[in-house]
Amino acid sequence: MKKLVDIVEKLRSPGGCPWDQKQTHSSLIPYLLEETWEVINEIEKDNVEHSLKEELGDLLLQIVLHAQIASEHGRFTIDDVVDAISEKMVHRHPHVFKTGNNELSEKELGQQWKKLKAEEKKHSPVKDSLINGAPSLMNALAISKKAAGMGFDWDSAWDVLLKVEEELDEIRQEMKAGNVDKIEEEIGDLLFTITNLARFYRISPEIALKKGNDKFLRRFDSLELAINEAEKTGRKLSKDELEELWQKTKA
Repeated sequence: MKKLVDIVEKLRSPGGCPWDQKQTHSSLIPYLLEETWEVINEIEKDNVEHSLKEELGDLLLQIVLHAQIASEHGRFTIDDVVDAISEKMVHRHPHVFKTGNNELSEKELGQQWKKLKAEEKKHSPVKDSLINGAPSLMNALAISKKAAGMGFDWDSAWDVLLKVEEELDEIRQEMKAGNVDKIEEEIGDLLFTITNLARFYRISPEIALKKGNDKFLRRFDSLELAINEAEKTGRKLSKDELEELWQKTKA
């Protein structure tokens, strides 16, 4: 770790690399996101032995770069980052580091984690959960977690599902009325509620949507090929033909 920190410090120092020297916390955001998604991609492809190791290194580089920039401004160092997360993890796992009670159920562990996390941030309002620039689904999850941690939550996932159905009914009503602004509002409510449904199962809505996108693209490949082939002959596939192809692809 020290080897990497020393390398980054030299890259940022006078006589180092001009590209690294000009980077800021803000300018590195696209690279941080890109490297995070590349790590996720390798995990999903199960390329654990080789590619994942490389991508984790690329992601670690981003963390060290941010720490180095902060260090140059006298804010914190990489050691402070490691100390802070170490202290947090020990505090949030008293059953491992303090009481030695390793027989807690998964539900009890979840309740303990939420309680300890809430104590750490008990003075911060829900709106502080927002992450500027983050995808809206990610922020919806952060907001709902904070609200749930303060006791504002459904009793079960089934209750959330009932709310999803209620939101769908409201969309139907606005569609019948042709009120586009209200349709947008109700779709937002539906997405927020679905995010809460995902939270009950500890599912990231962002990851779930990514997987949904990937599944659609895989299935659409054969349709796209058929559409292009038909267009070459001057023909346009009918909706019935496309639906038949779609069902075959799903099967």
